[in-house]
Amino acid sequence: MGGVWLGLMIIFFVAVFVTGFTAKKIENISQPGYGNYGKALIAQMLIGPLSLGGLMMFGLYLDAPPILAFAIAYSFIPIVIYKIVFPCMWREAALIWIVVLLVLSALTYVLLLVGWISLSSIIGG
Repeated sequence: MGGVWLGLMIIFFVAVFVTGFTAKKIENISQPGYGNYGKALIAQMLIGPLSLGGLMMFGLYLDAPPILAFAIAYSFIPIVIYKIVFPCMWREAALIWIVVLLVLSALTYVLLLVGWISLSSIIGG
């Protein structure tokens, strides 16, 4: 169970770093600086509960199709949060979301692969 928590913490801190780094590299957002990492921390802390709340609201309360509720909750809501936290246009917020999504997808794949290999070595002997 400790490995799962460690993996979740790694994913969270990498998400904060990638969000702040991407926002720092985009010129239209703000001047380069370390304030973007604080904003990235706030954005990542808001994305989890608000996306889950959006999924519950659209999926259960409004009775939307599951794929539509999932798409709104995990694509539109993070983009809106990035747009609010980093004062930028929709284009920049979507770019941050795409970069974070790609990096976290690759990281999650690697962590799952490492977990699977370690589990198979424990089970296999």
